[in-house]
Order: sequence, then structure tokens, then C-alpha cells
Amino acid sequence: MLPTDPVGPDSCVRLNTANTTTHRDDLRPARRRFGMVRVAESEVQLHSMHRKGTASTHQSLQRAIAILREFSELEPALTVTEMSRRLGLHKSTVSRILATLHDEGMVWHDADTGRYSLGMAVVEMAGVALGQIDVRAAAMSHIERLVADVNETITVAVRRGQEAVTVAHLPSTHPIRHVVWIGRRIPLRTAAAGRVLLAAMHSRGEDWQALVGISEDDRPAEWTTTLAADLTAIIKRGYGEESDEFEIGTSAIAAPVFDHTGAAAAAISISGPSARFDSGARNAAAPLLIETANNVATDLGVRLPAELTSTRP
Repeated sequence: MLPTDPVGPDSCVRLNTANTTTHRDDLRPARRRFGMVRVAESEVQLHSMHRKGTASTHQSLQRAIAILREFSELEPALTVTEMSRRLGLHKSTVSRILATLHDEGMVWHDADTGRYSLGMAVVEMAGVALGQIDVRAAAMSHIERLVADVNETITVAVRRGQEAVTVAHLPSTHPIRHVVWIGRRIPLRTAAAGRVLLAAMHSRGEDWQALVGISEDDRPAEWTTTLAADLTAIIKRGYGEESDEFEIGTSAIAAPVFDHTGAAAAAISISGPSARFDSGARNAAAPLLIETANNVATDLGVRLPAELTSTRP
């Protein structure tokens, strides 16, 4: 007879399966917890490794910068031993960093002398940085002093195509004064500031004639010759001059602000009513104008050659 509540093989299987399932379910949280611990430990290890790697990279970068800063105008070339002694670093460390800098073009190595010097990559980067310096910002403090000295309108202009565009100005305190504004445009050939910019191009052998705003067919040969002579005179004198040309009743003088390439980054001008800013006043103001332009250039990181700083009217 079959029992009323059989416990046969099928029941055993069902019970065992149920027990097994229950047993596995009981283990899963523990396994998950164990897995979380292992993941957490791995994350801590990775974070620690990352911090150590970051610190090491930061230290290497600091050392590389320190090495580059050891080069100077007085000592443009140095040996590994000299840099090691100055920086307090082991020679092998200095040598390894220099090898990387050399691969990147940041330093140059003279195999004959064993000395290192700055490479062309540094020159290229310096040129980019210098080119980003704001002429207007560099000029402001200097033109503030200039307007206090001469009490005539001071203007800073840059070349844009065939025009000189005003980027900064300070007015005279006289009731009657020359009025300018930011964004004011004047043809390069017609005013002192524009001709100064053309003269800088002329001195570098650049094609300034294409920027005078008159087609070659419409330019009389004598007109070109006269303007070329005027530009040559500006180069020699150090500043340009106009009287009742672009604006009747207004006179002005202008001087170039040179950049690190030797080109004119801008022109600074002094302008006022011709009756007041006459020839005598212009001659008296010219040395102050040239000094101001050169001071701005110096603030732009330019080391001017002697002929550009010694010439005075």
C-alpha cells in the first residue's frame, strides 16, 4: 500500500532541489559582499597607484621646468654636471630629463662640448606667447603718462588690411582738442600713424605698395617715389608727421611700437589742433613719443636694437 503522505524519490529530489536552491540563495549575498570588498580593495589600490603616478609626473615636470630655467643670456649653454650641481639633482636624473627634452626639440645638444642649450621648440612657443600679448593693455599706463606730459590726444592704432584702426586713446583736457574713438579707421597712406606702419614694412623689405589703397595703374610713378622717400625719412627720424592732411586743422606725429619680430605691432600718435600743435610743439613732443613707444615695446618683451633707441630728433 502506498503511504498517504509519500516520501519517494521524486519528493526527495524536490526537497533536495529546494534545499540546494535555498543554500545557494543564502550564499549569494555573502558572495556579493565578498565581491564588493575585493572591488573596493582594487579601487583603493588603483587610486593609490594613480596618486603615486600623478605625484611622480608632477615632480618630473617641475624638474624639467627647473632645468629649462637654468639657461640664461649669460649662460646659454650648460653641461649635465653644471645643472646637476645647481639643482641638487643626481646627474642621471638630469641626463634622463634632458634626453626627453632633446627628443621634443626643447633643448639642443652639442656633441663636441657636451653642452645643452635651448632648442627651437622653445623659440616657437615663445613666439606664440609674445604674439598673444595685448598691445593695448601694455600701452595704457605709458600713454597715460604721455597725455599728462603733452596734454594732446593720444591714440594707439594697429594695421588691419589697408587701414590703421584705433584700439586705444586718451583725450586732451583742452576744450578744443582732436576727437578720436575706438574702431576709427583711416587709410594707411593719409595719416602719420598709417605711414609709420607702412614705413616699418618698407624697412623690412615687405610689399607696402599693395596697401596704399590705390591700384598700381592709378599710381603716378612720382607719387610712389615721393611716398617711398617719406617712409625712408620716417625710418631715419624715428617718427612720422602730418599737418592738415587727413583732417584740415589737425596735426599729428606718430611712432612705431615694434614687436619681437621687428615688425610694427602698433603706432602711437599725438594729435591736436594745428594752431596749437604746431611745428615747434611737435618737435618738442617727438622725443617723449618715441620714448613711450619704446617703453611699450619693452613691456611686450622686445629688446630693441641700439639704433632704435638712440635716434632722437
